Amino acid sequence: MLHPCFNLEKLRCCLGFASLILGLFVPARAWGWVGTGHKVIAMIVWDELTPTARGKAIEILKRHPRYEKDLLAELSPGSDEASAERHAFANAATWPDTVRSQSHPMHFAANHPQWHYIDLPYHPENGAEAAKPAQSPTADAAREGPRDIVEALAKNAEDLRNPAASDEQKAVALCWILHLGGDIHQPLHAIEMYSQQFPEGDKGGNALLVLRDPPYPNSQMNLHLMWDQLPGNYASEQPIGYLAGGLRTDPQFSRQQLKDQLSVKDFGAWARESHDLAVKYVYLDGTLKAATAGRGGQAETLTQVPGVPPGYVRQAERIALRQAALAGYRTADLLNGLLDPKPPTK
Repeated sequence: MLHPCFNLEKLRCCLGFASLILGLFVPARAWGWVGTGHKVIAMIVWDELTPTARGKAIEILKRHPRYEKDLLAELSPGSDEASAERHAFANAATWPDTVRSQSHPMHFAANHPQWHYIDLPYHPENGAEAAKPAQSPTADAAREGPRDIVEALAKNAEDLRNPAASDEQKAVALCWILHLGGDIHQPLHAIEMYSQQFPEGDKGGNALLVLRDPPYPNSQMNLHLMWDQLPGNYASEQPIGYLAGGLRTDPQFSRQQLKDQLSVKDFGAWARESHDLAVKYVYLDGTLKAATAGRGGQAETLTQVPGVPPGYVRQAERIALRQAALAGYRTADLLNGLLDPKPPTK
């Protein structure tokens, strides 16, 4: 049962028609948690950082070449310095999506589409999933650059701890760590399903169309975007702060409740966890029915799009909220270790 201060039903009602319309347009790869999800995770990280780590993080972000234009974008007039720093920290978690736009001045230097996910394969029609474990970065990866989210997290963590890295490199690396710490906990960022319907892969659920709220045809969405939006899709900071605070105070999402998962530090293991959640809760062990997205991201007729089963969205929301809390704690632990390392015990 959710904590009394945390009303999931009210949050569900806030999604609205506009967010569902976004599901009609299907990019090759969706962006991971929408801005709300990334900012919620960043706010959990903010509250879980030690004072020393938080101070260093802000000092690093203030050296970002786009600190004022991007990280302080949409800051409320009259905000004090503490509010501005918190605002910038939240925006830092969305910055790797901001530079996806080709009009952004840092697009060609800082946009890395392959960093947002890892394609651990899933073959439901073979009877058992056959994903290869996510591997630790290789020497080739170090020379050629990260090829997936696991290698990208390792690379950016190394950049942040590297005393020879420039101020700009460290600021950009911190943005990527905040972002990828969220993305790797979105189940559809760690899986690629192959089947007779999708012999070339389903692009992490982007090629599947479902009705989020059957039988209503205006709830048509691609599966990936539906999961991206599960933590909510809000423009203002108030509901984002409410959601982040609610997750941290809810006993079922507490550090104590997640202590076994928090003992796992390996990025590849995080990806494998997300893959396994996708198999069970996204694809329902291969039983989920979906239409194939055609040109423009739509099926030939709306009647061809199946609705998700009863109870699917409720269960998915709880998985997404748990993953957001876990992502916040794990990313905070990572940054505390990088920015406020404890001296070794003798």
